[in-house]
Amino acid sequence: MLKHVPKFLVASVLVAGVALAGNSPPGIMFSTLLDNVKMQSGTGYFMIDNKLQAVFIPDKSSGSILLSKADGAKLYRYDWEGELIKQPYVRLAIKGTTDLKKGEKVYDYPVLGVGDYVLDFFLGEDRFYTYPFSVSKKASPDPFLGGDLFFLEGAWSDWSYLYYSNADPEKNLIWKVWLRHQSHEVVRKDADIHIEIIGGKGKKKKVLCQSRPNKSYSLPRDWARFSFDMVNPPVKTSGGEYFKAKDLLAKDGKYTLVMKLDGKAYGKWKFEVKGGKLQYTGLTERGKADPLTFIEGGRDAWWYRKGN
Repeated sequence: MLKHVPKFLVASVLVAGVALAGNSPPGIMFSTLLDNVKMQSGTGYFMIDNKLQAVFIPDKSSGSILLSKADGAKLYRYDWEGELIKQPYVRLAIKGTTDLKKGEKVYDYPVLGVGDYVLDFFLGEDRFYTYPFSVSKKASPDPFLGGDLFFLEGAWSDWSYLYYSNADPEKNLIWKVWLRHQSHEVVRKDADIHIEIIGGKGKKKKVLCQSRPNKSYSLPRDWARFSFDMVNPPVKTSGGEYFKAKDLLAKDGKYTLVMKLDGKAYGKWKFEVKGGKLQYTGLTERGKADPLTFIEGGRDAWWYRKGN
């Protein structure tokens, strides 16, 4: 039995027909968490949208999401009911929000101030996932531009993933990352984003693939997921053909994905191919990482954390 996972949860997975020998405890699809935990930067309104997905929980189950301050003070409870999408994916449909300080239902979005917070996910009375985040503030430099802005801080800035549909190596390799800009301009247009995957060492370093050139992007003020098709480096006669996952997986080794924004370094993500497969590490290692903080990517997303 895995740590932190109540016996009844594993049993429920088996009842739901997911024959995984107890090795896959309930979890949250991490991309849906980053997509659906939101804040309106102009107002500070905090919201959890209705498209959050859990995996390996029983159909028609119910539970809650508890929003607390990092010091443990309980703020709000979001009650949910599970709606089966397709095994093992279940949508957590939010059915109501309770202000725990007042002990009453609320119908407006709460406003969160600057500070550290945590979301705890419960199936019945048992916690199965936890997600810490923070809220920061950017003061307005000019009162005519508007008031202070509030921003979510957390995994959005660090975690991104490589993806190829249905884990089929014949499919195109795609990089997915959350981006934003932090100013009173609601949308920042014409951002130049360039991505390269580099393999080899020293003089043998080589750019295997890159994002499609000659494109510009509009960055919203609040976090949004962007998807970049990887292509072969362009040559004089071509703008770059799609780079298939099999072309990356063909050679074992360590690789670095380098991303630039407007010509300046934005981040590096390191990963490894071993035995012809992308490797999981740390919080993404199924069966090794703590289920409470395990980053679930399903079968066709490989998550990596930005580093040096």
